[in-house]
Amino acid sequence: MSEPTSKQKTKENQKKNNSHTPPPPTILGNHVQGYIFSENNLCEDKSGYFKRIEGDERRDRETIFLGTQTKYKIENDSLKIFDLLSKTWDNQKIQSLIGDTLTTKVADSLFAKYARTKYKIDPNENYDKIIVSSSGCYGTCPVSNISIDKSGNIFYNGQQYNTQNGQFKSKITQTEYQKIQNNFKKADIKKLENNYEGNWTDDETVTITFIKNNKIVKSISDYGRQSPTTLIWAYTPVRYLYQQIKLVPLKVEKPLLSIWRIKFSKGNEICDLTKSESFYLLTEIFEGKETNHKFENKYQIQFWNNEAKKETIYTDGRFFKLKGKTIDIGYNFLIVNNLTDQFRQKNKYD
Repeated sequence: MSEPTSKQKTKENQKKNNSHTPPPPTILGNHVQGYIFSENNLCEDKSGYFKRIEGDERRDRETIFLGTQTKYKIENDSLKIFDLLSKTWDNQKIQSLIGDTLTTKVADSLFAKYARTKYKIDPNENYDKIIVSSSGCYGTCPVSNISIDKSGNIFYNGQQYNTQNGQFKSKITQTEYQKIQNNFKKADIKKLENNYEGNWTDDETVTITFIKNNKIVKSISDYGRQSPTTLIWAYTPVRYLYQQIKLVPLKVEKPLLSIWRIKFSKGNEICDLTKSESFYLLTEIFEGKETNHKFENKYQIQFWNNEAKKETIYTDGRFFKLKGKTIDIGYNFLIVNNLTDQFRQKNKYD
């Protein structure tokens, strides 16, 4: 795999077809081109290809992810990569190939330099579940949640500006899950910061959560695509995976999985979860078992339903009660994830 320098990538973004650019305003963040070349003239463009559909109404604007897999060929002194959107060959004249570094001429006086990247992937680093959520922005950035476990089971909740909104389940193979996991592992998950943030407003936040043995191992928040490129390359296809798989609508009595974010409150204290952590807990409740067990209502989770009415879930961390039904998730979410000491004083924004 190879990628250009930051100075070159900025110029390249201004010149290249916008099929490679994620939905605005995320263009403000990192956008580095990278490729994996395989046998039989197959190529993976790590940034992916996008098609935007503009409807008559603002709510009709959608982004279609065309994928990352494409074709390449070498003709004479040029590297040609097939653009999935324009259906044309993107031509880069080969200037030099020295060791692991390839230099190409993209346009007049514009060059791109690609250097092979070698990743150290720990085969013993494995996760039971990966969750990716997006917050939306001041615009039409897709708002969604997707959870994938090691067996390939998927929960997807499209909220706004997706080609498919609603609550669904699906399935991929374990091999496909391993590929997704390895893409994240290339970003060296354990060494990533918890928060990345651009110095502008009105952009979207993508949160990623990794689960092992019912425990949140790591959660990462990326506002404005400021995280390392390899992480962006990993989470972008996952965000749009729902467009490439068969979705089966979930039959639910309540829009439980549509809760935006969860905050546990206790008196004048509150404990916040990220959007991906919230979706993880919501899927655990969804899959929990109904019981008649009596428990102490230590904490409350308040949210607005689809009728714009405030509802409350009562819980002790393991049992969750809503509208007369009590659900047992089998373990205490707050204790297992060391959240009981993460409560803070409420402020005027809570």
